[in-house]
Amino acid sequence: MSEKIFELIQYAYEHSEAFKERMIRSNLEPNDIKTKEDLSKLPILKKENLPILQQDDLPFGGLATIPIQQMARVFMSPGPIYDPQTSEDDFWRFAEALKTAGFHENDVVQNTFSYHLSPAGFIFDSALRKLGATVIPAGVGNRELQVQIMKDLRVTGYVGTPSFLAILLDAAEEKGWQVGSEIKLSKAFFTAEKFTTELRQRFTDYGIDVYEGYGTADCGLIAYEDKQGEGLKVTETAIVQICDPHTGEVLSDEGEGEVVVTLFDQHYPLIRFGTGDLSSWIKGKVGERLTGVLGRVSDGVKVKGMFVRENQLTAVLEQLGLPNYQAVVTRKEHQDHLEIFIESDRPIPDNIGLKIKDVIRVTPHITTVLPGELKGESKKLVDKRKWK
Repeated sequence: MSEKIFELIQYAYEHSEAFKERMIRSNLEPNDIKTKEDLSKLPILKKENLPILQQDDLPFGGLATIPIQQMARVFMSPGPIYDPQTSEDDFWRFAEALKTAGFHENDVVQNTFSYHLSPAGFIFDSALRKLGATVIPAGVGNRELQVQIMKDLRVTGYVGTPSFLAILLDAAEEKGWQVGSEIKLSKAFFTAEKFTTELRQRFTDYGIDVYEGYGTADCGLIAYEDKQGEGLKVTETAIVQICDPHTGEVLSDEGEGEVVVTLFDQHYPLIRFGTGDLSSWIKGKVGERLTGVLGRVSDGVKVKGMFVRENQLTAVLEQLGLPNYQAVVTRKEHQDHLEIFIESDRPIPDNIGLKIKDVIRVTPHITTVLPGELKGESKKLVDKRKWK
């Protein structure tokens, strides 16, 4: 491990101008970082700062060590953040988690993550193909079409959010199709959304073997369920730390902190990268098992698998001349629901929801209220979901 760390630091120092400047500002040279413990000498690179860094030095903030023409794909996450895929094959390393979840070469898998701009669809497509599975690139939405595909193609595996699988199974029941007869689904892997105990029990009752994982567009796989203990097993393909979000200090087996990841990708070396997610170690399992995602360091709220940020909403609504609003996230019938209350004494444009969706990638429900009705609410983005 120490040799790999030193090689990564040396290469990044020589080929990434942004990383070299980060080292110099910290009065560090490559020889100063040779072990996992030495990484703590570096300040955390915060995900929330990536949009600014990238806009100052497009497209990747000087972090990449190869030109864009040598990359396989480039995606755009909300922020906006440009995420490079620097190589083919299982670039995000999710095959490790899917193999543990029982996916294999004889599976036909319905991939319901988006293939458009965000990398989620490709993340699971490439991992499943590495395992030899046949992939149906279904993408998001289209309930009736998707459940028909599931039946006709005798789909055995599902990857996506748990709430969307619940929607598909509801649709199957409406048609009188039963899991185990018309629907052959036997396994599912979830990420990007809270997996409730209620939904877990429902899928288990159907005879579906379910697993969940944790990763990001930037870092790929971070941890995953293996049913060998509490929480999520940390991947062997990255260095994961839990750190104080204010000081960067590495936390031991007690305390909640920010998930900080170091990747061994020389072409896009994210080193001491702060994901913005909060987690903690399972007691007695430091470095091995995470409790899962407990929240966010910043004001970002994950809605339908996408992070929505208050500053994004404020910017777009101020541009539209509607600065007084409050966005409320709730949970209805196992689905995230985003409602934006906007103060206005006149009719607002019908397409305002589409304009907001273009920025945050989530469709909101718009409700107009009279001026003063929000009473100067200080918190513009409120998460009122309650999880069981």
